[in-house]
Amino acid sequence: MHETNLEEVAAKYLDEFVSRSIVTPIRIASTGLVRSCKVHDIMLEVITSKSIQENFISFVAEDHASGNGAPLSRQMTVALTPEQYERLFFQPEGPRRGDFSKRFGNPTLLGLLGFLIPYTSTIFTLCGLRGAVAPTTLIGLDGDYYFLGAIAMNLAGIAEFILGNTFPMAVFIIYGCHWGSLAYTQDPNNNQLSAFEKVGSSAGAEWAASQGFHNVTMVLVSFVFLVATFRVNAFFVATFFGLVMMFSFIAAANFAIPHIKTAADLEHVGLLLKIGGGFGWLGLLSGWYLAILTACAAVGIPCPLPVLDLSSKVFSKDGENTHSKNA
Repeated sequence: MHETNLEEVAAKYLDEFVSRSIVTPIRIASTGLVRSCKVHDIMLEVITSKSIQENFISFVAEDHASGNGAPLSRQMTVALTPEQYERLFFQPEGPRRGDFSKRFGNPTLLGLLGFLIPYTSTIFTLCGLRGAVAPTTLIGLDGDYYFLGAIAMNLAGIAEFILGNTFPMAVFIIYGCHWGSLAYTQDPNNNQLSAFEKVGSSAGAEWAASQGFHNVTMVLVSFVFLVATFRVNAFFVATFFGLVMMFSFIAAANFAIPHIKTAADLEHVGLLLKIGGGFGWLGLLSGWYLAILTACAAVGIPCPLPVLDLSSKVFSKDGENTHSKNA
């Protein structure tokens, strides 16, 4: 029988406080973890008074004037090492809002692995490992794209939506649909190239433009997510930066295909794909690193690996007073 530890007890109480609107979350991680929260001023006074009685806290300054007449602000601080802060405020399995988190599992691991499995094979193919040639080799990955990429990631995205986690919901569904779109486009059974037979098929400008435009759009989507990850952690930043660059070079390769006249031109297109695959390694390594963290957290295995949290370092709204007013 599972023995409840102190952290799980605390998470349960926090969920209860949030569901009863006693505590209001003000910063929530992409995984649904409540990074910081606040209470009403009246409730704060009650908590403060009780905490002082129990010798749980003490103020470093009171609300009265100093000797020279300057007002003193009342502050309460908590000192944590960087490692403690990371482990406390960024746990992949952290408590989520409402009662759904008590009834359903954390879908983050499913969505993360649903992305990484087809993504890993795609990067290997773009880099030309073991004789792989893009895009021909990618056709053999349609099964992974359909079932692991599209289905698994969209299921995870729907679950994140139910739990109220906007950012991971958008990431999982957008990239899950991208895998489904890629699989459908290159699936021989769908025979999309038949509409382009009179204009050069896959080597024509029309087909190349359609694929290039899709990848340019994925550059823009990935950049939007990249901006948001500056409030999450360094590994997500590396992942989405790699995706932005990867889609950029794939789009460049798409637009270069109609201009292939010589063997050197063909080699140039292959080089663009390999460079894109090289940038993809940023997401590959960062993604599997985060998968290890998430898997360990899911089964309660202590994991000393840092998550390099950025929420308190980049675009911080509360500055130095974050810990003085927020629980």
